[in-house]
Order: sequence, then C-alpha cells, then structure tokens
Amino acid sequence: MQVLENERFCVEINEFGAELTRFTSKKDGTEYVWKGDPAAWKRHAPILFPIVGRLKDKTYTVDGKPYEITQHGFGRDLEWQAQKISGTCAEFTLTPSEYTKKMYPWDFICTVRYTLDGNALKKEHIVKNTSDSVMYYEVGGHDAYTLCWEDGEKITDYYVEFEGTNALSRIATDENVMLTADRVSVPLTDGRLPISRELFANDAVMTEGLPFRTATIASTKNRRRVTMDFTDFDYFAVWSPYKDFEVPFVCLEPWSTLPDGNHLDHAIEHKQGIRKLNPNESETLTFTTIIDE
Repeated sequence: MQVLENERFCVEINEFGAELTRFTSKKDGTEYVWKGDPAAWKRHAPILFPIVGRLKDKTYTVDGKPYEITQHGFGRDLEWQAQKISGTCAEFTLTPSEYTKKMYPWDFICTVRYTLDGNALKKEHIVKNTSDSVMYYEVGGHDAYTLCWEDGEKITDYYVEFEGTNALSRIATDENVMLTADRVSVPLTDGRLPISRELFANDAVMTEGLPFRTATIASTKNRRRVTMDFTDFDYFAVWSPYKDFEVPFVCLEPWSTLPDGNHLDHAIEHKQGIRKLNPNESETLTFTTIIDE
C-alpha cells in the first residue's frame, strides 16, 4: 500500500490494480472513497485498461483475429509495480505478460501517476506503445465516492451537478445492457442530476457531448463537494449498483471510449472513441478530483 499525505488529506493506493482505496479528511476523518463492502460493491476506484465496459459477444478482433477479455480489462485485477516519488506522489506501472498477451496482443507500458496537491488528487494515465505496430487501447476511471457525509442524510439528498448544461444526452442500452445507437435527453434542473436508487435501474447513466468536463457530487443538506475535472476524456458515466437497498456511494467515471454496442462489429478500431498509438508513441490522459469541505 502506498500512502500520500499533506496537512489536509491522506490517500492510500493499493499496488493491486493501482487502485485508490482511501481519500481521508484530516479535518474530521471523513472517508470520501467507498470502503469496498462486497454486499454492495467490492471495489473502490478501479482503473479501466485496456478496454472500457462490455464487449459484444465478449470478443474483439485485431486484423480479423478474435480475442476475449474481461469487462473493463485486466488492469484492475493485476499487481502493478509501485514507485514512491515523494510524500505526495507515487507511480504505478503495468507491462505485458504471457497472461495479458492472450487477451491483448500489444506490448505497452501503462503508468498511472497519483499526485496529491492541497485538496486535489490528480491521476495521470500515461500509455506508451512499445510494440512494432499500431496499438489501439482504451482507458477510464471508475471512482466510487461516498454519500451521506453528515448524520441523518439520505442518498436522495445528493445530486451530481454538470456545469453549463440543462440536459444530458444519455446513451440508451438494450435489455442486455449493451449500447444502442439511440440517445435519450435527460433534463436537469440548474445542471443537477438527482441521485436515487431508481436512477440506476437500467445501469449507468452514460453521456457524451458535455459542454464542460466537470461533474460535482453535492448535497442539499451540507456544503461539502467532490468535483471531478475530466478535460481529457470525451465520455462520462455516473453509476451505482442497483440493489434492493439504498447504496451510499456513486461512481464518477471518465472514459476515453464507449463500451460496445450490438449495432457495431467486433473490430477494435471501430469502437467509438478508440485511442490509437503508433510504435513508440505515448499519450497522457488526466483527471483530477477536488474535495471542498
């Protein structure tokens, strides 16, 4: 476990999955990252790599050759090599193995760098193609933030605020929760999407075309705010598991790429938003979470 801290917050990141597991206030001990209770969801903030979401028939093709890979990719379920840069910065690196090559044919270096600066945690995803052919990849976040920060609150006291818009373009899904070509307009009041159990009855609220790349979790009952700036990401989802009880967290999910749809073929290069790197080329996609207390 790697620990980053300053005078305001303490952050813990697990080498397994390079996963953020705690984001704790030193002011009053509030835990902002979901604790990973398996009764609701066993994870905290997994990294999605090298794919995002589900695949059609659980398969994609490269030059016609089929590959099977688990939902959201293998990055979240492998050990990463950790390097502590300073008391407020750590890097985690993933490279290929025989295991990954069965699912993903390319050579790569994927580095995730966490930097704690005041009340902000920056997460940089640095992906390099070390193979000798064009590489396609996807990357995303799935960060679960707690609700009900104050005693007596309910999840329905909370909302996600999207700056500069009064409607979301929600991507519709079919009965198997696969994307379709349809879009549904979700009206917002003052940019607010109210949180409720029923909101997630059809899985995540997946969006595109947001005018500003920020989303804020806030409450009508207190002044705290958790804001994610995802400028480098074109797609965004809000999710919580649909259970027979109210789940006190919501995931903010910036995605480079959309999951598969049944209206698409299996070719990886045809996925909407797919990232492409030439040999020895790299790029960095960053999102930052800011906590205001």
